[in-house]
Amino acid sequence: MCWLNPFANLPTIMTTEEIIRYAHTRSVRLSMKSSRRLSKLERTRIREIARLQEFTKQVKMKLRDAVEKFPSLDRIHPFYSELTQILIGIDRLKQALGAVYNCIGPIDDITNRHIQAMKLSEDYKQIKRSRSAAKGRIASILRATSKNLDLIIEAKKTLSRLPGVAPNTPTIVCAGLPNVGKSTLVRAVSSAEPEIAYYPFTTKDVIVGHLFVGQQRVQVVDTPGILDRPMSERNEIERTAIAALKYLAHVIIFIFDPSEACGWNMDEQINLYNEVRRMFPLNPVLTVLNKVDITPPDALEAARQRIPHTMEIVASEGKGVRELLDLALSEIDLPEEGDVSLVSPLSRE
Repeated sequence: MCWLNPFANLPTIMTTEEIIRYAHTRSVRLSMKSSRRLSKLERTRIREIARLQEFTKQVKMKLRDAVEKFPSLDRIHPFYSELTQILIGIDRLKQALGAVYNCIGPIDDITNRHIQAMKLSEDYKQIKRSRSAAKGRIASILRATSKNLDLIIEAKKTLSRLPGVAPNTPTIVCAGLPNVGKSTLVRAVSSAEPEIAYYPFTTKDVIVGHLFVGQQRVQVVDTPGILDRPMSERNEIERTAIAALKYLAHVIIFIFDPSEACGWNMDEQINLYNEVRRMFPLNPVLTVLNKVDITPPDALEAARQRIPHTMEIVASEGKGVRELLDLALSEIDLPEEGDVSLVSPLSRE
């Protein structure tokens, strides 16, 4: 599923010096066959023009790879757009892409001027000097924009690691403090082998599982390191990265552990729940009490009083999980109804 990240399949982007070395190597290895009936001057002219053309061709190809294969920053989903803004800066990245692309015109001009001079020259040594001078000027243009290329390389490296989720696919996001049972629930309701993906400003990876309602894929996302600690402990950039989840979550399941075996008391869990509600005011948030099988009766009753209208499950045993999933799916405006399956309909054919 990593292909769903618009930056996932970007080609390798070379640095300025790598482009220069690569283009030089390709140009000097160019095999030229010319008639022995031609003079040394004409053979030199043909060979050196071809080498300059090859050098220019390879430079332009690598610059275009860096720019044209980058997804349009105006067309990517807001989820990825907001993360790009936080991690790199959209205007900054656009300027870098534009600056690199704008090198192509001057490079063509230099190449054409020197080829014209080489065609008119009657000195084979001067022809070689012309080719060398052209390559030097092209290298200078590349070095002048090296900071822009470096930024594009940094952006490619960082953005390609973003989670490969489908923002337009119905998505259930699991939230709650660590060890309350989020990953257990994801595995209980979705594919047996969820995918692992990086999420910025966290020390852990996102876990993405999948299930199908008829033909419709639904994503189930566990958020370790994201929606699992108070916002007061995070800086503004972290909070903004988390807020980007509003573009992804169609419904949020907030999991409580009333047994407190997770290491967090109910006050701490409820405080985080209230913060999640404030951060995602437009997203449906379902509450669920997990580990009710090991929760003392008085603690369970106290949790019920503090969190009314909540479901009760034992995720590790699958108890109550299907009912919770059905409730979550009812909050999503699915285009069709059908049986819930962990296997793609195509795989069943």
